[in-house]
Amino acid sequence: MKPELIGTQFLISIKDAHKLYLCPLLLCLLFPIAIVKANTQPLIITHKLPELNSDERVLHEVEVLQLALDKTVAEFGPYELRGIPPMNRARTLAAMSNNVYPNLILQMSYEDELAEQESLAFIPFPLDRGALSYRICFMRDAIKQPIGEITNITQLKAYSFGAGIGWADSKILRHNNLQVVESGTVISLFRMTKAGRIDLFCRGPMEFFYEQQDLNSLGLVSDTHLALYYPLPKFFFAHKNNQAALDRVQKGLEIAYQDGSFNQLWSRRHIKSLNRAQLKQRNIIKLENPLIMHLPRNYEMYLYDPLSQ
Repeated sequence: MKPELIGTQFLISIKDAHKLYLCPLLLCLLFPIAIVKANTQPLIITHKLPELNSDERVLHEVEVLQLALDKTVAEFGPYELRGIPPMNRARTLAAMSNNVYPNLILQMSYEDELAEQESLAFIPFPLDRGALSYRICFMRDAIKQPIGEITNITQLKAYSFGAGIGWADSKILRHNNLQVVESGTVISLFRMTKAGRIDLFCRGPMEFFYEQQDLNSLGLVSDTHLALYYPLPKFFFAHKNNQAALDRVQKGLEIAYQDGSFNQLWSRRHIKSLNRAQLKQRNIIKLENPLIMHLPRNYEMYLYDPLSQ
């Protein structure tokens, strides 16, 4: 058989048609290198790096990303995680909205306003299972005693709360008629709390106990009597042009949740801190979150309730 090569197609005479069984072998000989290369190019996933440099303060969201991507290597191929320098929420959101980094996937507090942006997409799976909806607060020693006597939201109005610029926490606290002082970084919020410019800087239990070990927390304390609660679902967000990467992560999350590996990772990150916070012994003041009015409540099936355990 003497086929003529025209471009990338072979023309085979009719009399040689019985030899077409050779074509698959011929194609495999011609194109194997290109096929292997296509399947081994790693998918680049960008994530943010932690603001504090504690060895233990590896972001939970990055561990979850890695878990989800590991679960899908067999189907989608290899990947590579790349970190970007920490930045405040406003700058991070701008980077994601403008698709500055390849497949930038970020854990963010859900807000209706975010979900309604045409440039963004998200996975409605609560990465912290609601653990960060409970807040315990850093404060200076001078106000520890009066804070321990607070029993209702009206008494809280006499105190100021620190939050990052653009954080959902700021909007939630203000909606509940509480005083808010914003700053650009977690480190500056610690400094302002220590200096008395802020009374309370409230964090999720996991965040609190990790940050308490860091020198940047400046020895600030917490009382054992007060906690806040407001629903604060944390989802993965990405630019809509990175939907394929987001779909892969969602599939990996579903697999990890079903086989139990997600909950193993989540428990390692959160259970010890939730228990250490002794939430059942605290007076928990509940606040309304006006930012989730349009969010379907399907995500609540994944939530963990530390008060019922």
